[in-house]
Amino acid sequence: MGNVLSEDSKVFDRITRRGLLKGAAGAAVIVLANPWSARSYAQNAKVRFANIGVGGRGGAHLGPAGGEEIVALCDANRETVQKIGAKYPGAKQFDDWRKLFDEMAKKIDGVFVATPDHTHFPAVYTAVKLGKHCYCEKPLTHGIWEARTLTDLVREKKVATQMGNDRHANEGNRLVVEWIRAGAIGTVTEVHTWTNRPIWSQGRKRPSYSDPVPAALNWDVWLGVAPQTPYVGQWREPEYAKDKRNVYAPFSWRGWHDYGCGAVGDMGCHTWDCVWWSLDPIAPTTIEPVKIVDKSDDMFPRQMIVKWEFPANGKRPAFTAYWYEGGLKPDVPEEIKNDPVRQTKDLPKSGSIFVGTKGKLLVAGDYGESPRIIPESKMEEFKHNMPEKTIPRSPGHHVEFISACKGEQPWDYPKSNFTYGGPLVEAMLLGNIAMRLGKRISWDQKTMKCPGTPEADAMIKREYRKGFWQVA
Repeated sequence: MGNVLSEDSKVFDRITRRGLLKGAAGAAVIVLANPWSARSYAQNAKVRFANIGVGGRGGAHLGPAGGEEIVALCDANRETVQKIGAKYPGAKQFDDWRKLFDEMAKKIDGVFVATPDHTHFPAVYTAVKLGKHCYCEKPLTHGIWEARTLTDLVREKKVATQMGNDRHANEGNRLVVEWIRAGAIGTVTEVHTWTNRPIWSQGRKRPSYSDPVPAALNWDVWLGVAPQTPYVGQWREPEYAKDKRNVYAPFSWRGWHDYGCGAVGDMGCHTWDCVWWSLDPIAPTTIEPVKIVDKSDDMFPRQMIVKWEFPANGKRPAFTAYWYEGGLKPDVPEEIKNDPVRQTKDLPKSGSIFVGTKGKLLVAGDYGESPRIIPESKMEEFKHNMPEKTIPRSPGHHVEFISACKGEQPWDYPKSNFTYGGPLVEAMLLGNIAMRLGKRISWDQKTMKCPGTPEADAMIKREYRKGFWQVA
């Protein structure tokens, strides 16, 4: 693995090779005197992982973790952890991540966290505070203060981290960044990004009824730091019951303010990734809701459009960014509406359009796929003057993380580590605050305040349910 990744960190590779010492039996041991690894590894030793959240999306991380060593499995649903545990008989099983850390802190090197958004920060903060490497599903956190806190903590602890916007490793995202930076469409003035999400329930009121908690579910742990709420299984309202979705667990939690971050928090880390990477916006100055459909006190709206204003950053002028969700999209550009080669009357279900002073760039899909200068005639011209590929290609999203865990690469080698993911999540979640307040807000990045809007404070840093967990 080290040879594959050495192109991006040859100096580091030389340092680690100097650390090879021969033992009495001739076995080589890598002694890491640098701060890039939580412990010293015997050559080819495996990283000991704990997987927290092993159902749903958590299943995607069992393979990479299992390629090393899974020593603990945790899920609030005991049936889920028992089912997965049968495949990893050497792993200890838990239904409470707090107990996992109490018992296994000295026996793990890193964690994979794939739980509902509202429980990311407590588990991840605990892991990083203990000096453990951490992979966390997107969005990194449920709140802005949490994202900033983790970003700062990772810089202090220098552990390997990776946010789970796995398509950051894709070729398409790299092409977008290289083309934009090379001036393929001139100076970018606007970006329009849209997604077909939510594909879960939004825009509804909280149920007034409750159901018995399933025997296998640790509801207290599932709620975590969120407010105490009765469990509800299925919707009973006739107009809602027909969709057969659960009210909260295991999937529809994304639509609730208490548990998820809505479509912008979920898919913004994917669909907006190429925007954030290519334009390096740092932080917006103002955010405002443009359109809100079926707003609810408890859930995210069924549809919305949000606008961000980003200042000049020394490398490029200011630009405006728009986000559309729930089937809403920007207008179809004339460049493809009337394109004789690739004529289309509609946009993809998800994607981005970069508007520059010399042209437009269309990115189809949520994950940076198939970027093209539009119209097709411009793309054909561009093919003869492609910029150099200046960004190192990824050996794989999980490979980046595990290589850094092993000390084969620096702690910040993973390309979507928390120092990248944290600021991205901050900006996206500001869109939700503007939506919930229903008005244009300003943002002071240094103080983490919305000047003149004190009612935003409770959304920037939420109050945790007493008695469950507190920041140490």
